[in-house]
Amino acid sequence: MSKLRTVDNLLVNADVFTARFACDLAGCRGACCTMPGGRGAPLEPSEVRLVEGAVEAASAWLSEGKREIIRSRGSVEGQRGDYATRCVEDQDCVFVYYEGKDGVAKCAIERAWIEGKSDFRKPLSCHLFPIRVDELFAGARLRYEEIEECEPGRLRGERENIDLIRFLEEPLRRAFGDETYERLLAELTADD
Repeated sequence: MSKLRTVDNLLVNADVFTARFACDLAGCRGACCTMPGGRGAPLEPSEVRLVEGAVEAASAWLSEGKREIIRSRGSVEGQRGDYATRCVEDQDCVFVYYEGKDGVAKCAIERAWIEGKSDFRKPLSCHLFPIRVDELFAGARLRYEEIEECEPGRLRGERENIDLIRFLEEPLRRAFGDETYERLLAELTADD
């Protein structure tokens, strides 16, 4: 386990500050939305109704098969403290649609938001990835989840010298607020 640093009320694994990363959809083809494991995106309890409220707008980009799964089984599974978007065939999030000749997996909820048809962008766990937030007894811990499928993002981050924290500025501000983000950035630049 990497060393922990404290920023405000967060415990942050040191590799969050040292990782270089920038998503490269052409290289990974949206693999984070289609990872085997039987669970979709982890959801905060407050996000359940937001996801359910985005279904109608997102449906425009979903296959009939995925729309039928949502109609018959719902878009969210689990129970309080363990909610997730429904997963299809132990792999795709039910909100995945494929775009382009290479079949890049994308999020129908986010597409509806981009098109101005929904006020909800996407689950925070998706927006923050590859940072994961673990809820601990005394607060939260941020950790960098390094998966093989994200190798193109690591290579791009190294090539373009993009820090993980800077790449994820928008979702980090969304999750923890501007002041905490600025302190994360200050901690990052203190190492330079």
